[in-house]
Amino acid sequence: MKRWGIATAMAILAAAAAHADTPSDFVKRHTSSGGNIDAIMADYADDAVVLQNGRAVQGKAEIRKLFAGMFGGGRAPGAGASQGGAAPGASGPPRGGMKVTKVWEEGNVGFMTWEAGPMHVTEEFIIRNNRIAVQAIFMAGSGSAPGGAPPARPAQ
Repeated sequence: MKRWGIATAMAILAAAAAHADTPSDFVKRHTSSGGNIDAIMADYADDAVVLQNGRAVQGKAEIRKLFAGMFGGGRAPGAGASQGGAAPGASGPPRGGMKVTKVWEEGNVGFMTWEAGPMHVTEEFIIRNNRIAVQAIFMAGSGSAPGGAPPARPAQ
């Protein structure tokens, strides 16, 4: 039986830590999922929270229901952000397609902005322990949010 030295063990641990995803990696994976709910949910912590339009959706089971409502239980038609598919925070596939305008990160928070027609959206993803802990969705413009509620309007 081969024994591992301390240096070898430390090198393996360092390599594993170096492969942790960045917040931008989470955002990009989220938008490229094409509405695949299993792929989306793989990145959430069990106790994650999604904040949208004045409500908090808590826990993976409830977040899964939110996405099932958006994507019809599986995959959005014409899936993929670059192909006009739906994105978290949208009510099904956006009309006229979804255009991601910017993805960036600061510390453990990933951000993205996107638009679909007159709707403009900013999403924030707080990453803890290599999982999405909190996702906040801010919508402006015309359109509707999941459940038919109008999107939140910025305070004036």
